[in-house]
Amino acid sequence: MSVQARIDAVEKELQALSKDVANDEPARQRLLGVSQQATVMLETASETLWKLLLQPNLSASIRTAIEMGLIDALNKSESPMTATELASITGGDKLLIVRILRPLAATHMVIETGYETYVAGAVSKALAIPALSGGFKFLHDEGALCCNKMPEFLAQTDYKNPEGPMGVFQHAENTELQFFPWLMQNPAKINNFLTMLEGWRAGRAQWFEIFPIEESLFKGAKEEHHDSALLVDVAGGFGYDIQTFKDRFPDQTGRLVLQDQPSVIDNVIELHPDIVRMKYDFFTEQPVKGARAYYFRSICHDWSDDKCRELLSNTVAAMEPGYSKILINDWVLPDTGSPLLPALMDIQMIIVLSGIERTQTQWKELLGSVGLEIVKFHSLGKEVEGLIEAVRKV
Repeated sequence: MSVQARIDAVEKELQALSKDVANDEPARQRLLGVSQQATVMLETASETLWKLLLQPNLSASIRTAIEMGLIDALNKSESPMTATELASITGGDKLLIVRILRPLAATHMVIETGYETYVAGAVSKALAIPALSGGFKFLHDEGALCCNKMPEFLAQTDYKNPEGPMGVFQHAENTELQFFPWLMQNPAKINNFLTMLEGWRAGRAQWFEIFPIEESLFKGAKEEHHDSALLVDVAGGFGYDIQTFKDRFPDQTGRLVLQDQPSVIDNVIELHPDIVRMKYDFFTEQPVKGARAYYFRSICHDWSDDKCRELLSNTVAAMEPGYSKILINDWVLPDTGSPLLPALMDIQMIIVLSGIERTQTQWKELLGSVGLEIVKFHSLGKEVEGLIEAVRKV
């Protein structure tokens, strides 16, 4: 069989496999890893480096295409559109449109069907979702600026791991404010940030879908502690997670408590009346004692180990040994061989919050240092997101 025939056979097999693994996440991840490994083997080192060096140009082209209305126009059209038609709709220059769409076509974000003729691809259609387009705008507009300043900042700090209040973000934005207070002063950016979070949560499994909730949460709580708090959502924002929990288990006994800063709790609108709203700063004593479970979603990755020890210790002190548990919904990176997305998200945490995405070993060390013992790492099946179940050491 000739090389060309073998390539054709591989292409057909990949197309078939991609359909077969669509509903099998572990298999999909494995096939994706194989395809990425094949790219590494086939690309020359210089090709890979130049692609990485010019990656900001692709991001800038996508951001421009969103702002010009090109993505929106292509997504609304049921048939291919010419650059001339796109120019008429958007008011942009035809030649510029061709040049902006060229890298998008080269990466299959849009499909080039003929000379200066395009149709929306799967990725460009995804950008029709406000949560995803808002996320792209936010990370491009703010994240890219901070990325560019990261090497300079780290050099100035003798390459120490950022952990203090003055990090890459403050250096890039020329501010002394922490990220969230800064965000509150920039309303135009808040919407893109919040829609990004909404998009991140869309389609992801809920923690209680992979956690043995009857056996490990409800069982003892229903029989012995029906008047105490069943679940405390610490720094739970506007209550998305705890409301979802209430919707899924409407008849479950035990109090549900949403905790967050006063400025957040005061602005909670849609929340079941049975859910207690409580103003609380997790750097102070935990007021809810002996709850069945204290839930932290995407909290610890915002903070250094020292700060995490401080905030977790307040809740550990409130736990009832042998009864209470802490549930941490966060990413758990493998100790070796991390996928690219969580590895890049860890860099994002350096840039924005001087935070960290932790490995399994780092989680064990952190939780052990505050008197917690990990019962199990529960996998949510997407990338390396998981739920860490921990109890107070006896």
